[in-house]
Amino acid sequence: MAPRLRMTLALVALWPWPALSEPVSAAPDLDCSMGFEALRNWAAWVPGAEQVSGGNPNVVAVAQPDVWRVEITFTKQGDAAHPAVTLRKFVKQVTGVWTAQSKVCGYGDQAQFQALVAGAKAEDSRLTNLSRAEVEEQKKKLSPLGSP
Repeated sequence: MAPRLRMTLALVALWPWPALSEPVSAAPDLDCSMGFEALRNWAAWVPGAEQVSGGNPNVVAVAQPDVWRVEITFTKQGDAAHPAVTLRKFVKQVTGVWTAQSKVCGYGDQAQFQALVAGAKAEDSRLTNLSRAEVEEQKKKLSPLGSP
């Protein structure tokens, strides 16, 4: 066996690959030090990861229903902060409210990256507040003291 092939097989054997059939128990997180392309490759191998509806190759989703869900979005050529990766995690709280939390890795223009981060944080707040309002509305409907 060629030395290069032996080394590759040894590295593959040592790599902590999760079994592809195992359910994901913890929400995935970004390691920005990996770089844009490595994160794209990593996202494709996260157990349970799928492209979102519409087949957008730049958005990958994975979830543990009623606990958390994650959307990983990759910018494409021509996007303002390209190359950048955004991971938005939705976590269901005991109150039933889904809170949104984003982590962004940027590898291009830092001014555009800062704008992307600010936009992600604003969207997190909007989505969390929307979920909170929906939960409150459901509580009113179920409460015997709710408005008619």
